[in-house]
Amino acid sequence: MHTEIFARIDEKGAGLVRVFGVVLVTLVIVALAPGLVLAQEQADDRQYETEARAALEEYFLAWNAADNDAVVAISNFPRLTLGQNGLVVVRASAEEIFVDFEVLRQSGWDHSTLDLAEAMHVSQEKVHFRVVYTRYAVDGRPYITTPGLYVMTRQDGHWGLQLQSVLPPTFTRP
Repeated sequence: MHTEIFARIDEKGAGLVRVFGVVLVTLVIVALAPGLVLAQEQADDRQYETEARAALEEYFLAWNAADNDAVVAISNFPRLTLGQNGLVVVRASAEEIFVDFEVLRQSGWDHSTLDLAEAMHVSQEKVHFRVVYTRYAVDGRPYITTPGLYVMTRQDGHWGLQLQSVLPPTFTRP
């Protein structure tokens, strides 16, 4: 008789243990799920930032090669430029982009370096970079350092420069 009573108690206890186990596992999953989602979102953001940064670096390579076709290829449209003096330039299409690199060279420019590219905001379709770039003369001397904001966007899977806004230089040398 006692054996039968203890068997029924063990069955009830085992059932409670199973229920407790299910509840515990559910609570752990609920507690960890936001962290797992956040970790995936952070991994995605790193991927978008990496892809956008590669496009930004490609833009500087095109610029230093004085290659208008390459500058166009790494741009997305419409492309906006906000100049130091508040001038706004909107280029609706690739045909509207032309940099007169010869005039730039005559002003003393040889090449530019991307000194800082810090991702400030990252999404699946757009990354805002705080940038600082320096222009160098033929003799290797830096002559202007300029901060700005470059916005790289993804259009149809293509990362490209769509907005650049530059501030007054923080360093100039005649």
